[in-house]
Amino acid sequence: MGLVNFTCFVNLNWSHRTTAVLVILIFLVSYPFLWFYWKGRNWARLLVLFVSAVAVLNLGFLIYPLGNGTLHVLSLIANASLGIFLLYWLNRKDVKEWFKSKKATAGSANN
Repeated sequence: MGLVNFTCFVNLNWSHRTTAVLVILIFLVSYPFLWFYWKGRNWARLLVLFVSAVAVLNLGFLIYPLGNGTLHVLSLIANASLGIFLLYWLNRKDVKEWFKSKKATAGSANN
């Protein structure tokens, strides 16, 4: 996920400073969320599920590729492929239980 995250720079128009700053901020903020996901926080799993669904829906942009067509198409496919896998994997019963057990472990460590 950390590597595919770099695809946000594929069609970034650096001359639009506001957009560029916003994309860079989202890019930087995403890594702390990935850290919480890695640590087993269920809210981070839910956020990853949401972002994965959005990545799959973004396949609609294949109809009218923006900017550099080939790179844009490849980034959409990479994001959607990872999104499809994560939508399947993160909804498996054993994975949900793992995230729930991490929550219980974190809760008992605070007491």
